[in-house]
Amino acid sequence: MRDYTYIEGYRFIILNIYRSKRFDVDRLDINFADKDKPEFVRGLRIVDHNESETYLVHGEDADNLSYSLCFLHHENADNKPDYFDEYLIQATTNKEYLVQKLFKEEKPVIAAVH
Repeated sequence: MRDYTYIEGYRFIILNIYRSKRFDVDRLDINFADKDKPEFVRGLRIVDHNESETYLVHGEDADNLSYSLCFLHHENADNKPDYFDEYLIQATTNKEYLVQKLFKEEKPVIAAVH
């Protein structure tokens, strides 16, 4: 598998940070030497293999996605990937990447994971 992709003509390095049977979450870092700075410089890509969809997030959404993956990892003592997949299904459907806003009634809000 190659470790780069092109988005809007710029080359991005791909680093996989999460993988399940349904989803891949990759960190994307730009690799460019042009004088023009593109709008999308660093972010995350969610690949849904069941739906053949790809979602790009950056800025605050990427921060919320990273936090939420850490939060679920901390909460998930049984190491069940279903928690991650359920979160990613809802996050990509609702375009809301902060786990506390998606699971208000189901999950208790604890201190932030640092």
